[in-house]
Amino acid sequence: MAEVLGRLSSKAIALGLGTLFLVAACGGGGGGGGSSSPTDVTVWTAWGGAELKAFKDVLAPFESQTGIKVHLTTNRDSTTQIANGIAAGTDLPDIAPGPTDPAQVKDWVSKGALKPIETALGSQFSDYMSNTYGALTAAPGGSGDDPYIGLIGGKHYEMMVKTQVKGLIWYNKKVFTGQAPKTFDDLLAINPSQYNAKSLFCAGFESGAASGWPASDQIDNIIMRQSGDQVYTSWIQGKTKFTDPAIKLGYQTFLKEVSDSAVYGGRNTALSTNFGKAGDPMFKSPAGCLFLEQATFITSFFQQDFPSQNLKAGTDFDFFAHPSVNPQYDGNVNGFYDNFAMYNDTSAARKLMAYMATKDAQQIWANDGGTLAARKDINYTDPVFKNAATIAGSAKNLLVTAGDFMPADMQKAFWQSLLNVTRDPGSLDSQLTHLDQVQAAAYTSS
Repeated sequence: MAEVLGRLSSKAIALGLGTLFLVAACGGGGGGGGSSSPTDVTVWTAWGGAELKAFKDVLAPFESQTGIKVHLTTNRDSTTQIANGIAAGTDLPDIAPGPTDPAQVKDWVSKGALKPIETALGSQFSDYMSNTYGALTAAPGGSGDDPYIGLIGGKHYEMMVKTQVKGLIWYNKKVFTGQAPKTFDDLLAINPSQYNAKSLFCAGFESGAASGWPASDQIDNIIMRQSGDQVYTSWIQGKTKFTDPAIKLGYQTFLKEVSDSAVYGGRNTALSTNFGKAGDPMFKSPAGCLFLEQATFITSFFQQDFPSQNLKAGTDFDFFAHPSVNPQYDGNVNGFYDNFAMYNDTSAARKLMAYMATKDAQQIWANDGGTLAARKDINYTDPVFKNAATIAGSAKNLLVTAGDFMPADMQKAFWQSLLNVTRDPGSLDSQLTHLDQVQAAAYTSS
């Protein structure tokens, strides 16, 4: 059962949950509304910092070659803003990310707010389909509907531009010099003192209002590899309870990673450390830990936190893929993706959508670092991302991030439960029972 990469970056949630920031860029502010001008296009994105800079780098050749001015706005609450615009009949941006809620995807398609990618790309659509990771463009079993990737009624309404792979085990190459463990039990059995490190794992679950999402990424990678993609997907959809033995086993396995004896500084340190700082102890002397589990984006944090060390991917730090938990499910890989949707069918919007789907545009994203492209034919000079692309390309199933696709109340309770059981492992049964109650209410009302 092939599933897809989760569309919403947990990092993006962490950096912008419930907050609206407006930053004019690329030619100045264009306001919120779309433009029918053939020489102007309005774009909303959630990106800031290095991600926004990379996007500007992608847009620069397009503006130069076409003469079209891109009015770029960073809007971390675009789904709410667009939903309000659809309800009120007011102007929408020409291009912005598609919604994450499957029901909302269907609703916006039915109202004509989302325009087909087939229309946006025209003659380039076949190239997009051929060269983009198949799990980002095709539904399981050949179905014509998969709202997780914006596929409704056989048409695509979300164009994939970037991906990330999660569940990678990062390490300092000057500290951990052993072989990558083949199984999760082998990983847990490594003695950090053999490598002059204090603890086996580093962890950081603090992320403001979104605290707990890094822990959810860890348990996602356990459940999908321990009990399989069908159980995992059923759980996301609210059909498998949290008290189900498979989900409980996932929690129990997760707790092995965050015990006081396994995690740097103990459980309270994991709970109070920000996710972006979680890997810092790997690069101190002596090393505080051997390993950090995190997605591909974490490399930028290593480098910005230790500028004097001039850390290099593949030389100073590297990763190995998440070890096997249950061999029959080794092909399951967790990740997320970034997409754009077209809300106004203008000539300028079509041209920009078509450009962002090209190898040339996505190569710029890859060259700027910190991400994988959605296309399979991109060249990576960074050895870390080259290896991550191999993992994405060879995966049997690319699976969404569970919390990102749960109803809001369920997501909040899920994240909080992981903080609670980390703090008090003895509360596991009561936490799971409570989550069943939240699940019953959240999925009924969603």
